[in-house]
Amino acid sequence: MTQAVMTGLGVAAGGVVGCKAFARVLSDGMPTFSQQAQHPFYASILPEAAFEPHNRKMARNASRPARSALLVAEEAMTQAALRGSERVGLVLGGHNLTLAQIGRANHENASSPGFVSPRHGLQVWDSHVLGVVSEALTLTGPGLSVGSHFSSGLAALSQALLLLEGGDADAVLCVTPVTLLSELEWNAFINLGALREQQGYQPFGEKQAGFVYGEAACAIVLERPDARHATALARLGSAVTLMAAHAGPEPDAAAEARVMKRALEKSGVECSEVSYVNAHATGTPQGDAAEASAIASVFSDCLVPPWVNATKAITGHGLFAAGLLGVIATVLQMRSGFLHANPLPTRSLPGMRLVGTARETNETRAAMCNAFGFDGLYASAVVTTDGMGGA
Repeated sequence: MTQAVMTGLGVAAGGVVGCKAFARVLSDGMPTFSQQAQHPFYASILPEAAFEPHNRKMARNASRPARSALLVAEEAMTQAALRGSERVGLVLGGHNLTLAQIGRANHENASSPGFVSPRHGLQVWDSHVLGVVSEALTLTGPGLSVGSHFSSGLAALSQALLLLEGGDADAVLCVTPVTLLSELEWNAFINLGALREQQGYQPFGEKQAGFVYGEAACAIVLERPDARHATALARLGSAVTLMAAHAGPEPDAAAEARVMKRALEKSGVECSEVSYVNAHATGTPQGDAAEASAIASVFSDCLVPPWVNATKAITGHGLFAAGLLGVIATVLQMRSGFLHANPLPTRSLPGMRLVGTARETNETRAAMCNAFGFDGLYASAVVTTDGMGGA
């Protein structure tokens, strides 16, 4: 088995909660950059009122990442009409989720570290998220976290496919929570030239100056195609690779093309069948140039290159949730027959057909989603919807 079916989606991104609201954000195609954001580098912040999952008892003493994970996990499990059991696994995508919480605790307890709250020692670990979601949803199957930088979400999907293929689970819930970075990380990104203030986010544009953070949490339920008679939203196959180099943030177009081709091979999809690519597209000159080159290389033999857009241009960069956010955005577009706009003007690039500043009507049946992390941690997923109908 190289593919699984998606039966449930959950999302909180672009300042909204829920797939229906997020589909409207995509359809509108307008950036969700908020001038009322609590930080000059945030594109959009999820309102605190949104962090109220149905299981409020579990959420009461949980960290913000854990509450966000539970919120979207509930939506995905409800859509999948799936209950927790020992045959349902849980994979967390992301790592170092609470750096801001750690930074605040260090500052507040600098003069008296012996008085730190015992809760701090439990909540700052990524395992806290797994425990909260597992208990709230009664998930007693295999569980683990996958850290693969910005490709963590797609790496979680790949790990879920392995659990399904190996017979360890019949269904797997993949979750990527919001990430709490401290001022140290924000300033490091600024000094790296990867982060910009919220005057605009222009993937594949003329004046690229880096990404803008948009708070996001996502969840996807994957199941074995033969596990039960659940309603399938789409099929998914994915691949993750390394580039055998400690590259830091430096992109490698050849390595990106290699993981994209690997995802096609594992999914049994020809490049000519893919009519849409949801690009990683962080808005940095080197990163976007490398991805543009990789896309042109992978689809060089196609008479008509696939459409390309960048969901980050609307929502901001979801960091470790970016990969799952791209997949969810892709499924929602495919099932509704449109491709969202790239809100700001893009450049004409060889071998690429970029969606413009207005959305396109398009019946996409096979699409690709990219997520590329630092240090050559690359991932790509292929989504197909043939025979599955519309939304």
